[in-house]
Amino acid sequence: MQHTQDICGAFTAAPGVTITPLPFGGAVLVNGRTLALLECAEPDAALLAALVAAPANRHERAGAMAAPLQAAAERLVHDGWLVPTAKDGDVR
Repeated sequence: MQHTQDICGAFTAAPGVTITPLPFGGAVLVNGRTLALLECAEPDAALLAALVAAPANRHERAGAMAAPLQAAAERLVHDGWLVPTAKDGDVR
């Protein structure tokens, strides 16, 4: 399992995927190529936000979310919504 500090901000939207935060705290991911849609309720949207967060916006409570973050990352990468980001900012 990755360390929490390594997994936070370690992902970006996959090519063709748009992430839209919703006003009530949820989020919607849309794949413009396949027109697939993924709705996230507030708890999952918080995990998503931590996974794609810029360093200045990373959650202070990320350590407490290590297992859920890892599970969310694996699921979102497997399903094609996120891709890992290289250290230099390039998509892997």
